[in-house]
Amino acid sequence: MSLQKYIEIFAREAEEHLQSLRHGLLAIETQGATPELIHELLRNAHTIKGSAMMVGLEQIAELTHQMESLFAGFESGSRELTPGCVDVLLLATDTVEELLARVQAGDQSKVEVGSVLEGLKNGKLAQVPVVAAGSESVTGAGRERNKTVRASVERLDVLVNQLGELLIARQEFDDKIRQIRQLNRQFEEFMAVLRKDDNCEKAKSLLAKYSRMANDLEQSTFALGYQAEELHASAMQLRMMPLSTITEDLVRMVRDLGREQGKSVTLDVEGESLELDRVLLDEIKPMLMHMVRNAVDHGVEAKEERAACGKPEQSLIRLKARYEGGKAQLVLSDDGRGIDPHSVRKAAVDKKLLSQSEAGSMSDEESVYLILRPGFSTRTFVTDISGRGVGMDIVKTNIDRIKGNLLIDSVPGAGTAMQLTFPLSTAVFTSLLAESDGEKYAIPLNYVAEVLRLNDADILQELGREVVRVHGETIPLFSLTALLNPGSSDRVAGRRISAVILHFRNRKIACLVSRIIGEQDIVVKNMGKQLKSVEFFSGATILGDGSPALILSIPDLFGSGINQGKTRLSEEIDAYSAAQKKGRILVVDDSITTRTMEKNILETHGYQVTIAVSGFDALEKLDAGSFDLMVSDVEMPGMTGFELTRKVRQREETKTLPVIICTSLATDEHKRLGMEVGAQAYIVKGNFDQGTLLDTVAALIA
Repeated sequence: MSLQKYIEIFAREAEEHLQSLRHGLLAIETQGATPELIHELLRNAHTIKGSAMMVGLEQIAELTHQMESLFAGFESGSRELTPGCVDVLLLATDTVEELLARVQAGDQSKVEVGSVLEGLKNGKLAQVPVVAAGSESVTGAGRERNKTVRASVERLDVLVNQLGELLIARQEFDDKIRQIRQLNRQFEEFMAVLRKDDNCEKAKSLLAKYSRMANDLEQSTFALGYQAEELHASAMQLRMMPLSTITEDLVRMVRDLGREQGKSVTLDVEGESLELDRVLLDEIKPMLMHMVRNAVDHGVEAKEERAACGKPEQSLIRLKARYEGGKAQLVLSDDGRGIDPHSVRKAAVDKKLLSQSEAGSMSDEESVYLILRPGFSTRTFVTDISGRGVGMDIVKTNIDRIKGNLLIDSVPGAGTAMQLTFPLSTAVFTSLLAESDGEKYAIPLNYVAEVLRLNDADILQELGREVVRVHGETIPLFSLTALLNPGSSDRVAGRRISAVILHFRNRKIACLVSRIIGEQDIVVKNMGKQLKSVEFFSGATILGDGSPALILSIPDLFGSGINQGKTRLSEEIDAYSAAQKKGRILVVDDSITTRTMEKNILETHGYQVTIAVSGFDALEKLDAGSFDLMVSDVEMPGMTGFELTRKVRQREETKTLPVIICTSLATDEHKRLGMEVGAQAYIVKGNFDQGTLLDTVAALIA
């Protein structure tokens, strides 16, 4: 009979009991032992022993039998519960977990457990190194053990992604409904013209049916969207796991590190029942491990140093978790020595991470973030815990990956608090859609402080770059267009300017965009291996209208991007204002070559130029805005330049508008006709000279 399927069942059962054993043993150290707790631990060991014997796992059965005997001695009072007993029981728990991982990986070889068994019999370790929870030996052997769970989770991830596609389909329906409503309005306008027509009643009937269909489609889309959101939320709940699944290892790690360094330190966790997406937990665990290691190794002082500072011998590290405004927030704090900005700057200079002048210009608040730089460490020697300069760099990399934010608040001599804020899911999140230079981009909403509409007077100069003042705070201004398309610039065109205030860590910037589209829930798409390292983007998405949009990486924008995206709005606004003062000119010509040439000549000399491709187009442009002069061709389809000029003279609002005819028709008859319809000047293209055009324009506008 094959026992493999029973071993899988046993493994899932044993994991729960091993977690209970580890949690209970750590509770004994911090809260003391109670008869109920001892009996619970005895029952855990007994259950594992019996099940291991059933599936033929002799070494696990032998270890848990000795653990059970030790717990039974505590319960009866025949054995004294000492710190050494807790140490050996924790080691035995780790050993059982490693044996279980080996069995699941198909490794049938025996493991030397004699020293652990001897320790259980004697109630103390016999110079056996403690295998810390989450150490390489356990996690390395445990990778295969986790495969069963991960395979199941991967299938769940596929389901969540498919449901995300359904949400996109719903957005596409919404977009189509908006288009139908727009067509409906156009149809109604057209109906008003047909009122005297014989087919008007029939058209009204068709319009009524069309409207009913649109209403039915809208209701069906609403129902589909509601069901899709409910289903997606239910699937996401299946992926949610409590924070306690990763914090128990942290409690154990703090205990072991403290003992190894001769420090008395405990970790207190508040909010461990808070549930997070499993994908987030995978990213958060290594961050917290490195932050906790740093707190114990760098933050917590030795007993003598704490006594000299008047601090209690017992140091306390706190981890608080909570939901905050649709996001998750973790705060890790300690009561240690804090971060000395001067020492941090000196270490960064010594390791050539920045120059002496850069260090001198940094504030104390900015300096503490140097600990996130790759290769940074204040240690002058390397240990197995610190000194390599990779720990906090991993924290930075992971927090950027999950689109989160990290704030560091440290008071030298009093302690450090690190606040992690991140979205509840990395698969679907709310974004602000913005357009820059004709392209749409998604900005994760948790980085957006507010959206501004700027006037010319709002843009100021400070230290060689442009800034804006928002609520009394000076914020640097940079251009998304100039950053993503070097050499390009923002087109101000006399309009108010849109800017998004972004915040990251303790900094803010104002990001210029062409226009704000609005908020939208988006489903994150991976950009693939080929585009994995593309700067300034962290992913892609498909919008409701089916068009793609790139997701901006805000940490990248706050990095090298800011200096690359400097704005020149003041220059552009001044140039635009000068063009406004010099004059607005409407150029009308069906030839792309002619109108482009005339436009370039006039714009080069400071005029603001609008193009029209026909007489009808010119009349629409004249209705939409005011101009100081019009330059028109004659031979154009639909309406000649003479006819256009005559209509311009007949309109009250344009009857005094100066008009220049610029045409290849060179006869006296054509020139006379041009003057009759109201043109002030007549230029023949065959004798075209840009000086003549410019002199004529200047004379007529003046």
